[in-house]
Amino acid sequence: MEGFTLEQAAAWTGGRAVGAAGLTAVTTDSRQIPAQALFLPIRGERFDAHDFIGQAVEGGAAAVVSHRPQEQYPVPTLYVEDTAQALLDLAGGYRRLCGGKVVGVTGSVGKTTTKELLYAVAAQGFAAQKTEGNLNNEIGLPLTLLRMTRATEVMVAEMGMNHFGEIARMTAAAQPDIAVITNIGTAHIEFLGSREGICKAKLEILAGLRPDGWAVLCGDEPLLWEKRAQLGCRVATYGIENPACDLTAHLHQDGSFDIVNNSLPTAALPVGGRFRAKLRLPGAHNVCNALAAAAVGLLLGETPAQIAAGLAAYTASGLRQHIYEQDGYHIFADCYNASPDAMEATLAVLGAMPCTGRRLAVLGSMLELGDYAAEGHRRAGRAAAQHADALYAYGPDAAAMVTGAQENGLDQAYAFADQAALIAALRRDAKRGDALLFKGSRGMHMERVLAGALGEDVQE
Repeated sequence: MEGFTLEQAAAWTGGRAVGAAGLTAVTTDSRQIPAQALFLPIRGERFDAHDFIGQAVEGGAAAVVSHRPQEQYPVPTLYVEDTAQALLDLAGGYRRLCGGKVVGVTGSVGKTTTKELLYAVAAQGFAAQKTEGNLNNEIGLPLTLLRMTRATEVMVAEMGMNHFGEIARMTAAAQPDIAVITNIGTAHIEFLGSREGICKAKLEILAGLRPDGWAVLCGDEPLLWEKRAQLGCRVATYGIENPACDLTAHLHQDGSFDIVNNSLPTAALPVGGRFRAKLRLPGAHNVCNALAAAAVGLLLGETPAQIAAGLAAYTASGLRQHIYEQDGYHIFADCYNASPDAMEATLAVLGAMPCTGRRLAVLGSMLELGDYAAEGHRRAGRAAAQHADALYAYGPDAAAMVTGAQENGLDQAYAFADQAALIAALRRDAKRGDALLFKGSRGMHMERVLAGALGEDVQE
């Protein structure tokens, strides 16, 4: 992190500095205080970190931020109206100090994979950084920006949300040069009311776009396509279903694809030009994510060779889109999150997986769907019937998934309210040579079902 002063922090946040300090770190954790750190406490639903300012000072904090004007502290202090907003404002000022470009990315499905592909592409030609893990909210995003330095040429910053206004606040801090929206699905529809509401919330990312910035939109999404001329900024579109997009893909049977420039203004790939690329990720939906990364790479000035190398370099692991073989089973582990759109995409991948046995869809409930929960889970069940030989549904909406599967002709569809019973059924029914998909919302902990089905210890 670049050094800054408490006086600069006061200017960025509109706060009042008492005392002076030179700072080279910002932390929200009173238990981890780096040298010359500014401790910024956040008030949460269950606790207020202001109560730990004393601990932070004892730990060596060089200065603190507080929205308790009646309190005095033994180190230089920045008093603000609200520390959560101050964190965003601080990150915004620091982002301007560092310079460099920021690529913001949001969307209902695929934003993390797209973020990783964007970073893999950007890193081929630039000193690049990215959002680590799931630090994509109003605390994680500013902490990500505060990791920039003057040497950072491109920061790829993911922005997630549950409610209106969250992305607007984050993009004001990030001030993206390029803003990517991957799609408009049904995730978080409980809080946003409709797909139109979700689209409105995602488009908030453009509020902080720099005056000469680009919006990069998935043109396969009708809600984005119909708004592209109304956004008041330069727009680039990509897609695999809409041939009118600026950047499209031509798929080949060997899994590779041509990236075709129909109308994107870039010197590195003239209009009408194309180049071959390949991913280590399965599914046409990931080709669409790759197109987003390619569009950004071209707008940044990268060559087709650099873009193709970046796309080929990314390998998923852990809980996200991880396909591997173990003990004779073909496993597709995608346990990090779920929505009806993502369920349909991953089930299509299951249907295309090579196997000598059956294809088993092991699906956990999808959370935060509100009034759309029943239909969303029936959608998943109908997709399972199309691509799987059997459905094992788990969680509070398992019955709706089974109903959808049976509506589409799949009789081998079973609902479970208990993980242990689900694991026992899988250990009884799954045979060597079968392909198994494990997917569900993060709160369903489908990785535990996977571990139990393979006879491994289940971590609580």
